[in-house]
Amino acid sequence: MEKVIYGHIVDIEIYKDLLKQSNIECLVKNEFENAMKAGFGSGIPGNAELFVEDADKEKAISIIEEFKKTNI
Repeated sequence: MEKVIYGHIVDIEIYKDLLKQSNIECLVKNEFENAMKAGFGSGIPGNAELFVEDADKEKAISIIEEFKKTNI
């Protein structure tokens, strides 16, 4: 899997839903939350990374960029 975008968890969840609507499987990785569960802090609270399969990366980026143009 390849990282598509890094940002606030709320935005990442919106992008994840958009990609799922286009049948693109995603993985959200929240380093801060994972580190806290393990007992030590790392990363920035509230931020996460969004990953997709390598073959879907260009399409995913295009969908996210189009959403940003019309909704931000």
